[in-house]
Amino acid sequence: MVSTVSKSHIRLLSDPRPKRRAAAARAPRAETGLGFRPALPEDVPWVQGWTASLRLPTPGSARVRGFVLTDQGRRIGYLAARATAFNTGQGREPVMWIVSAFLLPSHRGKGLLAKFCELMSPTQFPFGKAAARIATDNVRMHRFMAKGGWRKVRTTARYTDYVLDLTSPFKANRRR
Repeated sequence: MVSTVSKSHIRLLSDPRPKRRAAAARAPRAETGLGFRPALPEDVPWVQGWTASLRLPTPGSARVRGFVLTDQGRRIGYLAARATAFNTGQGREPVMWIVSAFLLPSHRGKGLLAKFCELMSPTQFPFGKAAARIATDNVRMHRFMAKGGWRKVRTTARYTDYVLDLTSPFKANRRR
């Protein structure tokens, strides 16, 4: 016995209230071409040039995973992280420790670093927490951390350690 279902494309009833289009749906999304990929050997001179000019550490450990951040397939940034255990204030927990991160100057100030973390979190940050150490004199990054929901864990005269629970603003480990 074969049963079939007939579907009509004609709507007999219409919604009495017109649907308002969201502003986000009308405005073109800037992040549509954002992506990331593992850093390749041919990326090393590019990364070293930027990390040297920004006085950032160039990761050299085999435990550190480097990612090139892309927009429309072009390199616009870099993020290096390693899995480790860290005291987040509730005991030692597994975190992805962000060793180094930067965006090209033309892409800074647009919230892209947070968007890249959101893109990467489901596959690259399985623990649901990220941690970073920010130098005391880096006022711009401290503002970014406060605005992005990062929680201060420890402060010294030279640096502040921050932790971000990726389940709240991002999609890692988010239960459906």
